Amino acid sequence: MAGLFGFLWRRRDGKPKTERQQTGRRGERAAERFLAKHGYRVLARNVTYRQGEVDLVAQERATGTVCFVEVRSRRLADGQDARVEPEATVTLRKRRRVASAARKFLADRRATDRAVRFDVVTVRFDADGRGRPDVRHYPGAFDVHGRLL
Repeated sequence: MAGLFGFLWRRRDGKPKTERQQTGRRGERAAERFLAKHGYRVLARNVTYRQGEVDLVAQERATGTVCFVEVRSRRLADGQDARVEPEATVTLRKRRRVASAARKFLADRRATDRAVRFDVVTVRFDADGRGRPDVRHYPGAFDVHGRLL
């Protein structure tokens, strides 16, 4: 239902409305820069299907592996986000939805024979958001069935 009415949650200029959405968008940009710096080529951003959504689709240059990346961001403030580590927010349901969207992405491109991997990238920002973000990459964090590896 959220996908159907997603236009209600964004401003007309396409920028996120809430501080949480802004943090998420900044986290995705930081994750993308991190991956590019470490030998990945970003193929797609915010791939959305009825089955689920993938934040980033990247290809590892060294191996050619297609990586479906879930990005989790947190601001280290006194608020709710500071109490939960971003890694802990990638639930089984979320992992399964990412894997389902990944299957659809590959099928649409007739690339089901490609080597794939499911990664998680976490991004932590200072409370004021001025410092460099702490980016951590967890390659192969879960499998196609959403099970943790």
